[in-house]
Parts: sequence; structure tokens; C-alpha cells
Amino acid sequence: MVDLEKIKPKIKKLAEKYNLSLVLLFGSQASGKTHSQSDVDLAFLTAVSMSLKNIAEMQDDFSETLKLEKIEMIALNGAHPFLLKQAAIKGRALYEKESSLFAKFKIYAFKRFMEAKPLLDLRRLSLEKFLQKT
Repeated sequence: MVDLEKIKPKIKKLAEKYNLSLVLLFGSQASGKTHSQSDVDLAFLTAVSMSLKNIAEMQDDFSETLKLEKIEMIALNGAHPFLLKQAAIKGRALYEKESSLFAKFKIYAFKRFMEAKPLLDLRRLSLEKFLQKT
């Protein structure tokens, strides 16, 4: 399990270096349900989009600085509404550029999910019908 108090100051420096607005811990590390193969899932928001190359470089930097081998960085900018909802519900804020940014993100995530829910439900029903036919 990751010691959050130990890594928060390092997360702050890295977030400022990469101009991140919000960094969340989520997944098994946030829920406390870890095992020997558990990685560290960090979700982030940026003011401007980042290329995959820049995200990979940032992930390497986070891994090296935090001394964590298994780390996955997930951009929340443009993420699927279900992922946004999961990050909002289960995420733990490690860094906020502005106070209450995580609270604002939660509102945004739930709004996006509720807007997408009818389409997600329709897709689920469509898949269920297809599977019943086969």
C-alpha cells in the first residue's frame, strides 16, 4: 500500500512541473484492496491536452521520483463518462491546483455521466439483445 502522506509533497512538485490541475489516486490503492501485483493508478487533469509521448515521459518521471515500479497515469481530459464517474466516486485527491477543484471535478463527472447514461443504457440493451440471438 502506498504511503500517501509520504508521496504527497513529491506529487505536488511533479504536478507543478507538468502543469497538472488535479491528481487523483484511484483503483486498488485508493480502495485499500491491494495485492502483490497491484499497480498505482493516478488520474490527472491538465489545462491543455498532452500527447501520448508526453504522458509516457511524465509516467516515467512519476515512477522514478516516487520510486514506484508499477504506475499508470490516466488522463481525465476527454475520458469516457464512466471512467470520470469512477474517478469521482473512488478517487482520492493527492493534488489540487486550486482548493475545491476535486469537488468541481465531481460535479462535472456526474453531469457528464448523466448526460451519457441514456446512450450507455441503449448500447447495453442492444448488446443484450444481440447476445440473446446468438
